[in-house]
Amino acid sequence: MMLKTYIINSLAILTVLIFCVNIYGSAGDGGDAGAFLKNGIGVRPISMGKAFVAVADDANAGYWNPAGLAKLNHPEMSFMYSNPMNYDIIGGGGVKDIGYHTLSIAYPSSFGSMGLNVAYLSVGDIFVVKDATGPTGEKFQDKELGIIASYANSITEQIQIGLNLKFVRQSLWDKKGSGMGLDIGGIYEPMYNLTFGIMLNDIVSPKIKLIENSYSIPRKLTAGLSYKLMDDKILTSVSVDKAGGRSPNFHIGTEVSPVKDLFIRAGYTTDTGELSAGIGFRISIIRLDYGLGLLSLGSTHRLSFTMALQ
Repeated sequence: MMLKTYIINSLAILTVLIFCVNIYGSAGDGGDAGAFLKNGIGVRPISMGKAFVAVADDANAGYWNPAGLAKLNHPEMSFMYSNPMNYDIIGGGGVKDIGYHTLSIAYPSSFGSMGLNVAYLSVGDIFVVKDATGPTGEKFQDKELGIIASYANSITEQIQIGLNLKFVRQSLWDKKGSGMGLDIGGIYEPMYNLTFGIMLNDIVSPKIKLIENSYSIPRKLTAGLSYKLMDDKILTSVSVDKAGGRSPNFHIGTEVSPVKDLFIRAGYTTDTGELSAGIGFRISIIRLDYGLGLLSLGSTHRLSFTMALQ
């Protein structure tokens, strides 16, 4: 009887979350400032198709859903290295001179959990074109930095809530701009193997002024659920997000642990159309992860090093 009640309540909550996504996303619109942050943070979440709002159980949680930090028992630190779209499997070309790297730190304590996520994107050797004659020979760079400071705590054993304070900075040629933003996230775990997550991005939206115009990050709502099977050997997760005035994006991912300390992942996201896969190994307090993302413009190889302090 109790299980039946849990299932009915959970389905009702998911229905409400999806309804909220559509209502929330139908109002307002914004520019594409800070668009580089859509790349995500962490090899594991990205390899799972970015379906991480209801998982958020590692050092990368601050970006995906800060509420997840409250579930951590030990400090963690993670670093990701990647070169987006660096190789085109079909044509052999790809997009050169792009680097996207992230750092994540999570620190649980008796008065709540804190987190820090840093993302840095650099694009070099962009040629200046002033007219139809082509490049002038001059080059410039695009550098973008995102810093997310997070705090989370548990309301009850089943409910956690978290906040993000976000700083975004962009440097394009000789122009620079920056802005501050605010996110809020929540997690509800009605039963051990079932979790719901919700995230409101950019309730306060960073406004970045470059040249003469100001650009803001559009508000976005994300909702999803995750489910564990076979004594936690299989983790499945789905989510949907909706930004103001734009079509919803869907994410699906899975993580399978066939043997202890080995993890195989796969996922798909409609926001970029990326098909992803990855593998991870845990050795004592260290986890090494590799991820591959496939896009029409090329493939992205991602590597991460994660350390959990017991």
